[in-house]
Amino acid sequence: MMWFLNVRLFSLHIGRFNFSPGLFMTVLTFAIVYTMYSLGLWQLSRAKYKDNLQQKIVERQNKPAVNYNQIPYEEDERLYLPIKIRGKYDSKHIVLLDNRIVDGVVGYDVYTPFTMSNGTAVLVNRGFIPQGKSRQDLPHIATPEVDIDIQGILEKPPSKGVILAENLHTSISWPMVMQYIDIEEIETKLSIDLMDMIVRLDSNEAGGLIYNQPVVNLNSSKNYGYAFQWFAMMTAVFSLFLVMNTKKRTKADESTSK
Repeated sequence: MMWFLNVRLFSLHIGRFNFSPGLFMTVLTFAIVYTMYSLGLWQLSRAKYKDNLQQKIVERQNKPAVNYNQIPYEEDERLYLPIKIRGKYDSKHIVLLDNRIVDGVVGYDVYTPFTMSNGTAVLVNRGFIPQGKSRQDLPHIATPEVDIDIQGILEKPPSKGVILAENLHTSISWPMVMQYIDIEEIETKLSIDLMDMIVRLDSNEAGGLIYNQPVVNLNSSKNYGYAFQWFAMMTAVFSLFLVMNTKKRTKADESTSK
């Protein structure tokens, strides 16, 4: 039943050494080597993608802000694009993103729907505000009540990451504390349509709070490191395959081959 374990593909004499790989070990080794090679290439492609996107982000952040009707359709082309819009905050429906820490202070990131002049609504990250004396003591957030012009950066909603709890609300009250930003959930509660991206408000803009713009660093060095590891393991596996299937020829072997 296990006959194929002893099947040799060929025998190659190299000086005083004989390389004679088995069928099973050859197939297994090349499957592992191919998988590691593919994973290494994938990590390199991810690193290149991050490098290109990082360059685009830097270039976009230095561009003049565009109007809403000038933003590209593709999400990748919108990401971190400066935008200026006119409209009005929905001061009655404020979302507090929980478990934020800025300079060692615990608090919330404040998100407020902003309805533009054309009727389109977008969620605006207005910045950070410290927590009250207790979690039940929610902070008061002053919000402009008139039509205004604001400027910010288009971003994806923050990812869930590791959350301590779900957004469970048995009753609707505002401001609403959330563990993560769920655009669809907010749309349902307010019966409105929101853009699938948010606007991070620039510093010193109307309605802005404590400015907290994280540094964008896509860190492609990790992917380059992972690629090196995969290629190194691939080389080690292939080298082991060569060593295990290469033996020094004995005098008897040499006599037989003559």
